Amino acid sequence: MLLNELKQYKPYSLAPGYQAEHILYGENTEQQLIEGTSYFATNNQKALKGIVHSDIDKDEVYVLLHTQSLLFSLSHQHETGVYLEYFIHEHRFMLAATDQASDERLYRLLLTAINYLYNHYQIEEFKPIYEAWRHINMAKHLHGDNWDADDHQNVMTLSDQLMALVQSILSHPNGYLALYYDSVAEVMEQKRLSFAAQSLVPLFLFQQDPEHLLLDLEDEKNHYASYHPTDYDLPDVCELYPQEEKAKLPLFLQESIQANERLYLQNRAFLDRSDIELIRSFKRGKTWSCLYYGPSGTGKTTKLLCIAGALGLPSLKMVGSRAIDESSLFGKYVLRNGETVFEYGPLSLMMKYGGMFIFDEINMVDSDIISSLNDVLDGTKQKILDNGEIITAHPLFRFGESMNIGYAGTNEMNLSHKSRIQNKIKINQLSIEKMTQIIVKETGLDEKYANQMAEMLEGFNEIILNEGNETTQRIDLRTLLNWANKTVDLEGDIIRASLVTIISELAEEDDEILNLEDPRQIMATNGAASTVMRQIVSTFLTEDKDANT
Repeated sequence: MLLNELKQYKPYSLAPGYQAEHILYGENTEQQLIEGTSYFATNNQKALKGIVHSDIDKDEVYVLLHTQSLLFSLSHQHETGVYLEYFIHEHRFMLAATDQASDERLYRLLLTAINYLYNHYQIEEFKPIYEAWRHINMAKHLHGDNWDADDHQNVMTLSDQLMALVQSILSHPNGYLALYYDSVAEVMEQKRLSFAAQSLVPLFLFQQDPEHLLLDLEDEKNHYASYHPTDYDLPDVCELYPQEEKAKLPLFLQESIQANERLYLQNRAFLDRSDIELIRSFKRGKTWSCLYYGPSGTGKTTKLLCIAGALGLPSLKMVGSRAIDESSLFGKYVLRNGETVFEYGPLSLMMKYGGMFIFDEINMVDSDIISSLNDVLDGTKQKILDNGEIITAHPLFRFGESMNIGYAGTNEMNLSHKSRIQNKIKINQLSIEKMTQIIVKETGLDEKYANQMAEMLEGFNEIILNEGNETTQRIDLRTLLNWANKTVDLEGDIIRASLVTIISELAEEDDEILNLEDPRQIMATNGAASTVMRQIVSTFLTEDKDANT
């Protein structure tokens, strides 16, 4: 939460107050003709100017993905002074601007940011603004001119929507920071943070979209109108490898085929329609790359392994980190038995033999490593290795990647890479019912207790948000599975099992907690671990008492 940190690092840069009415309406609220248009405006003139005076040559908007938020900045004629931060889990904005920058530009920044957020994350509350914007032909207005009656109604609707949103931002106690000067740049320099190099304005303000990256709402509407959740079958395993070729694969790849097929048959009932459709596309082979993105612990990697299993493909997985370099993926020379030999990396092995390469948490990797994938993901599917070999991907090569959105250490994925990925599938937080089914199936825990664990998950993360550290602490489905398995190991002692699975996730940074042996000592402390412990004890101790009466 970078803007909040100004209070800690640069408190002297903050002005003591601001005029909300000036930010909303501007200095003059009398009816006037807006320059460059045939539109008259009164109270909404500032928002209206923010839209119609946009200029593709003068305005630049940049984004930085930072832990649990996205920070946007707007530069007008290379002068920056207005910032907007969106807090992902709180679903709210925070504005910061110098007095001279708190003019119509903040509406331009807000519109660009909303279009970016809706296009990437489909945040439902932003859909009306996105829809009104998509009905305006921005290609006619690249330099803040040519506004006529054709766009009048959509522009007026859009300006009213933006004003209502700014008003809600200003009504929040931490919604707006008035700056004496641009201190955000100083904090970013201290933290060695920088915005993405590519401006969002051409795509997310002026709709210049040669690669068709913008969501088409009409297509989306047609898709959902024809969607019937039960209107698909769960296919059996379809082995793409001829038996003779399969027998020639290295033994470890043959074993991974068996493991993937077992995983698919065990879990195919949990796959969604989009997963089944991806299996069909991967089977045909014209589509061979995909991305799953969404919250941690929602089964992104498991889905990719299941897809490999449904097609009888081997798989190799690489988990993203800052330590990965190009040789980690494609191979390098190593010393073996006194000889220097070239050892293939996991990606080049999958290209050579065929199968699913899974790049887990790809947005943890540095951008230059992402760029090294371009040759592979282009139509040629070739790569020149360090040993001089030109490797062309096997016809059964498939590429799958996953990423968590908005977590500490993650990077924003560049548009060049995104455009090379053929299918992108968003996964939302699993429903309580589905989490319950998974816990029961994976651990054998009684369904009643599994359901109670699943119901507590959202509350746990609310506690972390309010009392803990959301950048280093998280409880997800994986944590619940660990808790359930430990409960089964301890013959049903749910509270005891929570100590080394749930509470341990929260106790690392809490010096008041002496050990994880005594729930009473944990509950006597302050912080997230104490609150979560009390909630677990209250839920399950009451349950045990009721069962004994």
